[in-house]
Parts: sequence; C-alpha cells; structure tokens
Amino acid sequence: MNNRLLELDGASNFRDLGGYETGDGMRLKKGLIFRSDSLSYLSSDDIKKIQDIGIKTVCDFRSDIEMKESPSPFSSSTIPKLNHLPIKTLGTQDLRELSAKENVTSQELANELQEHYVLYVNQHKKVYYEFINTIANGEIPLVFHCFAGKDRTGYGALLFLSIMGVKKEIIIEDYLLTNQFYKGPLVSEEWRDSNSELLKPLFEARVDYINAAFDEIFKKYNKIEDFVINELQVDIKTVDNMKRRILE
Repeated sequence: MNNRLLELDGASNFRDLGGYETGDGMRLKKGLIFRSDSLSYLSSDDIKKIQDIGIKTVCDFRSDIEMKESPSPFSSSTIPKLNHLPIKTLGTQDLRELSAKENVTSQELANELQEHYVLYVNQHKKVYYEFINTIANGEIPLVFHCFAGKDRTGYGALLFLSIMGVKKEIIIEDYLLTNQFYKGPLVSEEWRDSNSELLKPLFEARVDYINAAFDEIFKKYNKIEDFVINELQVDIKTVDNMKRRILE
C-alpha cells in the first residue's frame, strides 16, 4: 500500500502530503499536513491512530448542513481540535438531488462538478485564506478534509502544494491518488453504487476538474503564490512562515 496512506476503518483517503519535492530541490516534511475524506465514521481505533500520529487540528470544509447530517467526532474541546471552515457547494444532499434529476447524464454531472472548481477559486477566498493561515500559524500536524477528500480538499491541496513550490504535474498526480484510495461514501445505501456509470463523475478525481481551477488562476497570475497573496490577501510573512514550518 502507498506509504502516504493511513489505513483507517472509517475513512479511506487519509494521506500524508509530506515527502513531495519542490522545484528548487527542497522537500515537504513528512507527518505535518494530511488530507482526507470525511472523518464522521471513524472508529475509536481510528481516532487513536490519528492522535498517535500527532494530529492537533482538523480543518473540515463541509457545510453546516453536511455537519448536521454527519457530525464530526471532533470539536473545539477535543484532541485534535476542530476548525470548521464551511464551503457550501456540492454537499451530500446536493449530490443526491443532482444525480436524481430526471434524464440527467453523466456528462452533465461532470460539467457541474468541473464548474465548482472555478467557484472554489472565485467565491471561497475567505475560507481558503483561513486555511492557509491555519497551516502557517495554527497548531500542526493538521488534517484537512471534506466529503470525499477530492474537490474542496483537492483545491486546498492545490493551493498548499503550489505555495510550497511543488510542480503542477506532481500536484495533479497527488490529486488523482483519490481514484486509487477512495472507497466511496459511508452514508447510506443509495450511495453505495458509487461505481455506476452515471455517478462516476461525482466520485472520481479527473484531470479536467483540477485543471479548471489551475486555468482560472492562470488567467490572471503566472504563479499561484501571487494569486494567494493578491486575491486571498495572505501576507508574504505568512507565506514565508509556512515555508519555514513545512520545508526541509
């Protein structure tokens, strides 16, 4: 099994972003920043594993509705501590409604999901500002996640890894690891058939999706770090501090 993956009973896409090389020959320290799918179904053994690897902060991108539907096992008073950074885009209820639309096609689902990667860039700057600041100045090790650990989390990883100096092709390779690890949602029987042809676009990581975010940023900026500083309004000291914490 891939040595990035933390094998858990209640989540299948929990993995370390450490070890990637940057364009200037540095490397991300292992065991500091992780990404995952939903943590709502963790067993007590899973929680112990997460505590044992030292996770201090959980950044949860799921919406208020998703949190109510599938509560997090973490809170402001647990170890690790919950930092709720809600992004209301395509949550579980939205996905169900979208896939149940009469005569909806697989391509329409794919187009809808791809459009949300553009929305992450343009409509959720405050949340991703807080996410970057948490990595730079909050308690780490840290894990960030959403529902599948693919879309909102995938865009978060794009920003983080780009700031660190990881090349675009490696960021895309990391993004596509979801297709290797994610076993589908653990919410209800209607979602068990996540491998059906119709629903594939909702549960697959596709290059077209993440490229939609890259392309939207590159319309105005040559470097994603410039986008983060100018559009997310993350100051250069925060960026430098994050690099000092994460790179070796």
